[in-house]
Formats: sequence, C-alpha cells, structure tokens
Amino acid sequence: MAYHRPAIQGFTCHALRTARLLTLAGLGSLCFSTGAAAEQAKTLGQKTYEKTCIYCHEAGIGPELKGRQLPPEFFAIIVRSGLRAMPAFPQTHISDATLKELGQYLSTSPARVPASATSK
Repeated sequence: MAYHRPAIQGFTCHALRTARLLTLAGLGSLCFSTGAAAEQAKTLGQKTYEKTCIYCHEAGIGPELKGRQLPPEFFAIIVRSGLRAMPAFPQTHISDATLKELGQYLSTSPARVPASATSK
C-alpha cells in the first residue's frame, strides 16, 4: 500500500515544492541582508579597529584596548606619538576624524571575551 499525501486544495505537489523552495530562498536572503545591514551599522571607529588595530591588540602582541574605559583622547595621543613597540600613525594613515571615532569606539566598548573562554 503506497502512501499518498493529501493535496492542499488548489495546489499540486510541484507548486507546493516550489513554494517551499522560494520560502527557503527568501529566508536565506533575509539572513544575508541582515548580515550586510550589520556590516553597514558598524561605526567608522569599529571598522578602523578591525582593519588596523585588531591584529596586534587581540593577538597578545599589544595590550587589550577594549573595556578599559580610557578617555578617547588617550587613544589619540598614543596613536599619534606611538608607545614602546607600537609605531606612531601620522594623519596620512589615520585622519583626525577617524582617530576621534576610533577613540570613541574603544572608550565605550566592553571588554573582549577571549576565544578560549567561549569555547569551554
């Protein structure tokens, strides 16, 4: 005895299958657009941190910057003049406006949770 699914009135199996696929495709594009929107919502300070600072300051080379509640001006002074192993970054590399956004981002960011703490 073969199993026969009851059809939804007015729809063929092919139409239902197509509707399911379109729904899944729509949900997938919604997830993609949400990720794109999140990327657009990043501040200039956050983008600068992720592009320039993260490679040393989240790899154990430089000190942690997030969660220290330091004033934005502190970061501007260090970035412009350099400190120990950190080179100075001139205006040709980071503009004053970008540096101000970076300082604001770092002064208000919560402390980073190390990857080893999240994998337990």
